[in-house]
Amino acid sequence: MTKLTGKVGFPSPVSTKRITRCRIVGVELFATVALVVCLIVAATAVSIGMARAQAFASIGRHDHAPFAVALFFGAVMAGMGGLTAIVAGDRQPPRD
Repeated sequence: MTKLTGKVGFPSPVSTKRITRCRIVGVELFATVALVVCLIVAATAVSIGMARAQAFASIGRHDHAPFAVALFFGAVMAGMGGLTAIVAGDRQPPRD
C-alpha cells in the first residue's frame, strides 16, 4: 500500500533545484513587468478616449447623474479589487 504524505499532485524532482527556482522567479518577474506595461498602455488609451469624448464636459451642464453612476461603478470595481487583494494576501502558501 502506498504511504500517504499529505502532498497534492506529482511534483518533478527537478523542481527542487536552485536553478529551477531562479528560472521561475525570472519568469514571474517578466510576467509582472509585462502586466504593468499593459496596464499603463490601457490607462493611457482610456484617458485619451475620455479626452476626445470630452467626458467631463457634461458636468458643467448640471447633468450630474451619468457622472455619479460612472463614479459609483468605478468605486465598486476598486472596492472589489481591494477586497480581493486583502483576501488573497491573507492566504498561506501550502506546506511541503
